[in-house]
Amino acid sequence: MINGLSYNQLAYECHQNNAKWWHDLETGARLDREKDELLMLVVSEIAEAMEGERKNLMDDKLPHRPAAEVELVDAVIRLGDFAGAYGYDIRQGNNDPDYPLSDNKGAALFDISKMVAELGDFCANDGDYFPEIKKAIGEQLYNTLERIQEYARKWNYDLNGAYHEKTAFNKVRKDHTVEHRKGIHGKKF
Repeated sequence: MINGLSYNQLAYECHQNNAKWWHDLETGARLDREKDELLMLVVSEIAEAMEGERKNLMDDKLPHRPAAEVELVDAVIRLGDFAGAYGYDIRQGNNDPDYPLSDNKGAALFDISKMVAELGDFCANDGDYFPEIKKAIGEQLYNTLERIQEYARKWNYDLNGAYHEKTAFNKVRKDHTVEHRKGIHGKKF
């Protein structure tokens, strides 16, 4: 659970909050987004968390919070949006990691990145249309979110508080507006 939400509730909320990223800026038509691209965006958040750890940075958007904490929340938000968009049922399964999270922050974040990459393997060639593959994706999402939370607990990060604040911040961000996104250096995806 994050911020009192089950993972499926989180997925619904994240996807609702990010609906604007799923529609064409000109026509408003629903976009058919590339799953691997979406998962790479999750990995990029984890890489930003690594930079925060490596340089002991505070976040640039929520400057009272460590960058790693906020970037992990960004990864959670992106995973939730991904799950919500494709209707994955995020549930615990039988394939929980059977190894402890490393005491090395870089190795632990790399482990989380590998878990995200495995989601891409499941989704390859539209294999997630098969019920057993879709179930495996839901289980892998669960494991990945649990591993992020384990990381946060291990290094005393407040994912719940950061999720609440970052969600509120994202709703009023100038760089998330249609006008800014259409600009020359605007966020396209």
